[in-house]
Amino acid sequence: MFYPFTYFTRSIADQLSCNSPPIPESPKLYHKDSPITMASLLNQLRGLSTVDCDTLDVHVARIYGPFADCTSNQAIVLSEITKTDANGKLIYQSLIDEIIPIAHWMFGKQTDATVEELAAELLAVGLALRFTPHLNGFIHIQTNPRWCYSTEKTVKNAERIIAHVKHLSPDFDTSRVCIKIPATWEGLQACRLLENLHSIATLATIVFSMEQIALAVDAGCRHVAPYVNELRVHFDTTYTDANKDRAALFCGAAQRYCDEVASSTSAAKSAHGSLNLQTQTQVMAASLTSVDEVMRLAGAVKHITVSPPLLTELEATPAAGWPGAGTVGAAAAITGPNGDILRLKELIRDESQWRLAFTRAEAGESERKLGQAIRIFCDMQDQIERLVRKWDLAAKKAVSH
Repeated sequence: MFYPFTYFTRSIADQLSCNSPPIPESPKLYHKDSPITMASLLNQLRGLSTVDCDTLDVHVARIYGPFADCTSNQAIVLSEITKTDANGKLIYQSLIDEIIPIAHWMFGKQTDATVEELAAELLAVGLALRFTPHLNGFIHIQTNPRWCYSTEKTVKNAERIIAHVKHLSPDFDTSRVCIKIPATWEGLQACRLLENLHSIATLATIVFSMEQIALAVDAGCRHVAPYVNELRVHFDTTYTDANKDRAALFCGAAQRYCDEVASSTSAAKSAHGSLNLQTQTQVMAASLTSVDEVMRLAGAVKHITVSPPLLTELEATPAAGWPGAGTVGAAAAITGPNGDILRLKELIRDESQWRLAFTRAEAGESERKLGQAIRIFCDMQDQIERLVRKWDLAAKKAVSH
């Protein structure tokens, strides 16, 4: 889809490289051009797993980057667009002022999304594109959680996001855009269509069970993101996920499952002389709350997406003498799923049986945690859209005066 308004495109493209405020230097931070006197836990982590950045704050990328991927969701977008400077003014006011008119223009050209929904998508894309100078992998943008039980609407949402990227940054390689989709049955079928028919990369997110992992791998997702902590812990300081230790081990088991499926698939295709091997699904552990959790996963999974506070703590902590050194990589799976692979492969062919198995997984906890996360992300989506309406109304009033 082609969008006009090239003057918006050029302005936003310019912001990607030059309009962000400078970051003050800090003697406590490691800089790539400075001599290293002591390896930090962040250095050690990078030697064991690929480190991704779980934020849209480009200042973090400048300090701790480069990263492989940048992950985001509605909560992260909301956090960024509401940030203010020392004078109480929105840091991203110029981006907001440019995005809303584009959303209005797009609204008149389609019937699948409201102005507010379009603006929310465009804001996520605009923020993610600012990260690209500090990445060598994907920008991950999450679909509207309202559509997580509709395969058709999720596919359309993903295609719109790709079109937004092309509009805001025409020269950016859209093969580096990965669409994050909640791992419902419908969401994972959308992943299958996007990967196999539209050549759009996907990540299955909010994963708590092997049933979700198996279906995501079968769908061809590039990544799966098992949560170590349920989403509530990031919004309720009084709450702790009592199952997080087991969830960390689940991440390691998920990576082992992905590896074994990829190995068996490669062997089967090689035996038939096929060189068109499907890209292996990689585990990206997410929803982490402590350095201990991060380091237990180091080397146990291919990717770990880390929040700014944890990046700061990891960089500030010397690896030598760290009390938790004995737990590094402890989440790695020693044995494979064995017969579980055959069970799961049969299960994912039958929607009814898959849904029942997922409902029963972890005594219902997997389904509960998925539903909780969807509700939270829907609430964040609602807040973004309310802000868009507020800003849009204020802009119209300013013009009328």
